[in-house]
Amino acid sequence: MNSLNKVVLSSLTLSVVSLCLFMAFASFNHEPNWHIERLAVASDTHPLAGFWKEDNCEDPWGWAIGPAREDLYYVSFCGPGGCFEMGSYRPNTNIIDDPLYRVIDSDTLMLLSEDVWSTHIRCPAR
Repeated sequence: MNSLNKVVLSSLTLSVVSLCLFMAFASFNHEPNWHIERLAVASDTHPLAGFWKEDNCEDPWGWAIGPAREDLYYVSFCGPGGCFEMGSYRPNTNIIDDPLYRVIDSDTLMLLSEDVWSTHIRCPAR
């Protein structure tokens, strides 16, 4: 092995070790949390649970809304890389009495973000 190959191999090894240390000690969350989306299923106790998207059901992202407790929902953003953990994207809420949400009908919600209301429709999960 010539000296150039040794330098390249050493640099690559150092890069991999550095990335592993960063992930281990910087609390880098590489877990996709797909269970958040799978748990977002409507029920008698949580009829607003489901997967919600803006405008149409074609976007690769949306909001998983599911049961957090007996009387509350979690609201988590999910994208191609996974979902936020329950309660970390938005606080758990009862939705009905929360001023950040408006229920239009069983398949249409409005969410307030940064002083702008956006309309979301219930869509099939991925």
